Amino acid sequence: MTGLGETVVIGLGNLILSDDGLGIHAVQRLRDRYEFGESVELIEGGTAGLLLLPPLADARRAILVDAIDIGAAPGTLTRLEGKHWTSAFSVRMTPHEVGLPDLLGALELCGAWPEKLVLLGVQPGCIALGTKLSAPVAAVLDSLVEAIATELIAWQAVRATPASDER
Repeated sequence: MTGLGETVVIGLGNLILSDDGLGIHAVQRLRDRYEFGESVELIEGGTAGLLLLPPLADARRAILVDAIDIGAAPGTLTRLEGKHWTSAFSVRMTPHEVGLPDLLGALELCGAWPEKLVLLGVQPGCIALGTKLSAPVAAVLDSLVEAIATELIAWQAVRATPASDER
């Protein structure tokens, strides 16, 4: 393995587009609240696109965290698993944008799909320029972090107790 972890958690999004930066905020909060061994790699993936292929290709299990538009009320948590949901992310801002669908397609083409792949997301309320999460999305950030931790605990990739507040 070239990556650090057999389990990888990648926060996706753009921190200067309000709720779009949700994935990064979630990974930062997860890192602050839980202790992880060497088998778990937390990545603030941002808008890195295909640059995230190596850590995903090396992982047995992966959690992607992102703001996802499923047409629900802002702040709605969503959990998708496996390959069946990948076609839902076909819309791009521009033809030059490389995003989640391209990354997942590359994983499949390389035969590097993780044994387990989960997307945890939240319906955004605002993706305008700004660095703060909208109120409905900020209100569910802790629930999203707990959902990530629940997945990791089920995979025995993290201890069930949060890190001490002294960190």
